[in-house]
Amino acid sequence: MTHNGKIARLPRNVRDELNHRLDDGEPGGRIVEWLNALSPVQAVLAAEFGGVGINAQNLSNWRKGGFQHWLKQQQHRVNVQQLTEDSKELNTDAGGVEIANHLSAVLVAELVASARDALANITDPAERCVRVQEFLQTLARVRRQDNLAGKLAIERERRTRERLKEKEKDDYRRECRRESAPWARELARSIMGDSFASLNFLSQAQATEEAESLLRGVKLDGSRQAGSTPPDKPQSN
Repeated sequence: MTHNGKIARLPRNVRDELNHRLDDGEPGGRIVEWLNALSPVQAVLAAEFGGVGINAQNLSNWRKGGFQHWLKQQQHRVNVQQLTEDSKELNTDAGGVEIANHLSAVLVAELVASARDALANITDPAERCVRVQEFLQTLARVRRQDNLAGKLAIERERRTRERLKEKEKDDYRRECRRESAPWARELARSIMGDSFASLNFLSQAQATEEAESLLRGVKLDGSRQAGSTPPDKPQSN
């Protein structure tokens, strides 16, 4: 809503103070005197209204227009704050389960307030029906977005759990390899040494395959890992 009177042209901090004074029931005459004595008000009046001061009629017009709008805005803020507090309490009572996004609650509160204000000025039943349907459609879209956000949150939690499980498995496998690798290599070298020393060609072939398997785990960086010296070369007979 746009207001074009003298008071509407005043700085916002002045209008806010004026609205609080009206809300507190301060007499109109005292408010007019206070306004006309302020330097910012005098500057606006001189620049835009030929220096003509604010009178009782100007204040009466503001009381019926801008002040009423301010009162509605204050009530909207109270409603939003209450809905936010209620949402927090419900989340606490639900044991940490998120019931609704706070922003969604704010949007719904604004929608309810807008619907109430719009319908209050509509008397034609057909027009009221159309506007109600419009508000319901908007509300349905908001709820669909809430449901979508809930599904996305569930999917994110599932993926996080899966990543944690995979990390735990990888850590477990690395720990097993770290603990078992030294004695496993020593055992394999001992067996391979005996097999290479054997005159049995089949045993030597099996030992060669085991050696190749063992060497696959050795990094080829120009240096041998500790405890990874190759088995003794078999003596030719």
